Amino acid sequence: MSQKNADTFTVGLSEAEKQDLEEMIGDFRRKSAGGDLPEETTPTRTQLDSIARKLADLSEMVLRMDRQMAPLVEVIRLSHQKSELLSQRLDAVIAALKKG
Repeated sequence: MSQKNADTFTVGLSEAEKQDLEEMIGDFRRKSAGGDLPEETTPTRTQLDSIARKLADLSEMVLRMDRQMAPLVEVIRLSHQKSELLSQRLDAVIAALKKG
């Protein structure tokens, strides 16, 4: 097994999960825009609209975080790989000095 395969793992949302979130955001936005419900404003209706807007905002936040997660994980993976390589080199230098 190569080093790259050993260090890889799945991070973030799958394409199906991203699509589901985007559809859910669209549904929340359409429902909060009024949709097919009567125009009368009740405290419950106002509260439901507020919850729908907040859910849409939170869902968009999850999508933004997911897009940023892959590059962050790659930076962490490369940093770890670099530290492992430096550790191996230091071990080789120490072994060479001990043989000396």
